[in-house]
Amino acid sequence: MAEIETKYPNQWVLIANPKMGRKPKWVLGGHVVLHSPDRAEFLRLLGEWDDPEVKHTASWYTGKFPEEELLPAPGC
Repeated sequence: MAEIETKYPNQWVLIANPKMGRKPKWVLGGHVVLHSPDRAEFLRLLGEWDDPEVKHTASWYTGKFPEEELLPAPGC
């Protein structure tokens, strides 16, 4: 994850086939297939993304959450 956070600072990333840790929802790494610094753009790209070979994904924000990002996404 350190490499991903360095390569994509302050961005939303979609990780294909993530390596998961023992703690629930703890992502250790994987292959980034989408990224964007803008949450709305990330969600738009995610809606368009389709890869039938990818069985599992994880999304991650690589920076400190801005205050407005702590609110639920629209429609949640």
